[in-house]
Amino acid sequence: MSSKLPGVDAKAVSIITLGVRDLEKEVAFYEAMGWEHSPDSDDACHFMLSTNVVLGLLNHKKLAEEMLMEVTEIPQYTGLLLSMNGASAEEVDAIYERALAAGATSQQKPIWKDWAGNPGYSGFILDPEGYCWELAYAPHLRIGEDNRLLPTTQAEAKEKL
Repeated sequence: MSSKLPGVDAKAVSIITLGVRDLEKEVAFYEAMGWEHSPDSDDACHFMLSTNVVLGLLNHKKLAEEMLMEVTEIPQYTGLLLSMNGASAEEVDAIYERALAAGATSQQKPIWKDWAGNPGYSGFILDPEGYCWELAYAPHLRIGEDNRLLPTTQAEAKEKL
């Protein structure tokens, strides 16, 4: 028996919402990164559109209240990492430079790394509110036409056997 309800996909992420203190500054940053500011945005929530995800920006206090949670300061380390993947190390470098020009802070300049025996190239930036983004290139993984990272699925792995 399928647990999926018609029209509902519990595996799909439809939006990632960040609680921010300065909405205008965050909107300007993501626009400078090339994201589109949706006309569906309003005074409370701003929708930033990339090629494959919607980022919601909502006042930090209002978001906590909406979630029935205590309003606290945003810690530097939240246990959340957002990522933008490039199709090459050069593309990651270009994203990194664009982010710095748009107002990001460098946490780590992109460098080559060993990811469990696979080569990887990544660095980290903080957006104006301090949310951490990894900018990465993983030569052993695919990037789709919509810029989504496409790790091998179980079905694809079985086909290779």
